[in-house]
Amino acid sequence: MTLRVRRGGVEVARDSSIWLGARNRRGTYLPELLNERLAGDEIATCVPVALEVLTGPADAAELDRDWETVWRRLRWLPVGEQATARALELLRQLAHTTAGAHRRRSIDYLVAACAEQAGGDVVLWHWDRDLTAICEVAGIPHEPEHERAKAAGIDAGPGEARGSRRS
Repeated sequence: MTLRVRRGGVEVARDSSIWLGARNRRGTYLPELLNERLAGDEIATCVPVALEVLTGPADAAELDRDWETVWRRLRWLPVGEQATARALELLRQLAHTTAGAHRRRSIDYLVAACAEQAGGDVVLWHWDRDLTAICEVAGIPHEPEHERAKAAGIDAGPGEARGSRRS
């Protein structure tokens, strides 16, 4: 899955699109919102998200700094056999909606499955249209960042920058 945020007793799971958006759009509201949620101990993560985000630092020193200041202190959600099996079920479920709907990044299925496995009080916080599609079809609670970003004058999220399928 990705990360989760505690907001009024609700855990918000968050994926790499938020980390990447905050890193790449420093002059916007997103880094501040992420920092507020980090400071409030509202964020948790999982290995797939960390692997994706931690490929960004330019060198070992920067990666170690990120690890020590942020990642080491987070709560970690498990990516076990149940989550991986559910990721495959989600892929098949999306495939049965419309032709090609399942053609999305594999990490997004894992992230959504981890969020779902974390329980009913978890909401997946993301800025990724692929995750929106997966969560909507599967009924996974999520907080997409698209509208808030658009209102702030940011049209494309990290998912669109990757060449992600739009839904």
